[in-house]
Amino acid sequence: MFEIMKIGDFEIEMPDPPLQDPHCVAILKPWINVGNVGKIVLRRLGKMYASERIGELGRPSKFYDFTRYRPEIRLDGDVRSVRVPNTRISYARRVGEHDLVLLELLEPHSFAEDFNDSVIELIKALGVKRYVQIGGMYDSVSHSRELSVTGSARGWEPATGLGNVKLGGSRYQGPTSMTTQISERIISDLKLETLSLMVHLPLYLKLDDDYAGSARILKILSELYGFSPLLPEIEMGQKQYEQVGPAMTDNPALKEMVERFEREAETDSTDDDGLILDSSSTDSGVSLSPEIEQFLSEIAEGEIDSDGDGSGSRGE
Repeated sequence: MFEIMKIGDFEIEMPDPPLQDPHCVAILKPWINVGNVGKIVLRRLGKMYASERIGELGRPSKFYDFTRYRPEIRLDGDVRSVRVPNTRISYARRVGEHDLVLLELLEPHSFAEDFNDSVIELIKALGVKRYVQIGGMYDSVSHSRELSVTGSARGWEPATGLGNVKLGGSRYQGPTSMTTQISERIISDLKLETLSLMVHLPLYLKLDDDYAGSARILKILSELYGFSPLLPEIEMGQKQYEQVGPAMTDNPALKEMVERFEREAETDSTDDDGLILDSSSTDSGVSLSPEIEQFLSEIAEGEIDSDGDGSGSRGE
């Protein structure tokens, strides 16, 4: 049984009974969702815990330019529908444990302050106790090593060695999203626990769906929430990254780049200063040869994909 409520600019069917001390797992598209990492993680959590959609923005056109986020026509048999881009909220119950709120934030183009206010109101109304933001970014890392995850935890102390995550404050300076204020307000206004997890993906593998990066985040969340880390994303990610080896045989420049990243990982010489935050960023500090650019183009066009059959795949 649900009670429909207006919370800020959201229309929400409030769960009855109320959620049990829920933790919110949030992603932000498209700003820090390279490799579609966040969406894949939320999809897996939703399947594991049989999540249910409870709401979205009532008038998404207030916040979104639909010439930039295009509505999509969907066909279900002979039934035709239009899917409008929106920020969507789901929940999942976990017996005897913290329930989950799955928040798929779509970055607004307009009225960002109202958007942030609405999210804060939503978090408060649902009784969220911890806000966990996950995402992916490109970096000078190798596909042949465990993917680095950095982040921060505020208001609580994670278990020592949690998922081999490097926790601490970021020194990044540069462009950001107005939605960054949400995390700050959750800490300053709501006094909630927060956790951010950012997986660093190889800048030379700009996959639409990076399953290795998703698996890395899921393994960390499995330590926090006690579900099995044996997930299909692990094998899917391995299949994707295994295709790079043969490509390096015929591409000495790519091989040299990967070996350099491996050496840097061994000496732990990388830091946050040169991170690439989204797929539109180009100033990586690494010059790519035409051969490597061609290799990346083949990946982007789907000639190299997770199935290894050249059919390609595109993320949502």
